[in-house]
This record gives sequence, structure tokens and C-alpha cells, in this order.
Amino acid sequence: MKAYLFNVVFALDILGSALTGGMPGESLSGRAGTARRQGKLRGKIFVPIINFIMGNNPNHCDDAIAGDIRRAKAVIADDTFV
Repeated sequence: MKAYLFNVVFALDILGSALTGGMPGESLSGRAGTARRQGKLRGKIFVPIINFIMGNNPNHCDDAIAGDIRRAKAVIADDTFV
């Protein structure tokens, strides 16, 4: 049940990102982290908030960027869609 709930919450995260203009498969945390790296105001605002919500982990958004990249590479490596 725990894995199911995680998957549902994660899917809602990806959906929220997509509905607000994010790239396919990009999480809200990853978007915020990328925006901060690009010096955008929204990144500077949302990264500390998201990091705090996610257990006060100062690296959460950076970890999310890495996770988004790992998932994208896994999709690219999966040649069953070709």
C-alpha cells in the first residue's frame, strides 16, 4: 500500500508540473530546482519552501533534478517503444 500511495502522489506531482507548463516527466521539485539554478525568482521562492516541506532536506530539489534526469535516461534506454 505504501508504494501505491507514493506512486499516486508522485503522479500528481508530475501532473501538477505538466499543468503549469513543465516538461513531460519533470517534477515540481525538479522544476523549482532548475529555476533556482537559472537564477529565476520562482526558483528562489519555491526551493526553500519545497525543501522544508520535504523533511527540511536542503538538497531535495537538487536530488529531484537528478531523479528527473535518471527517469528520462531510463525511458530513452528502453527501446521497446521504437
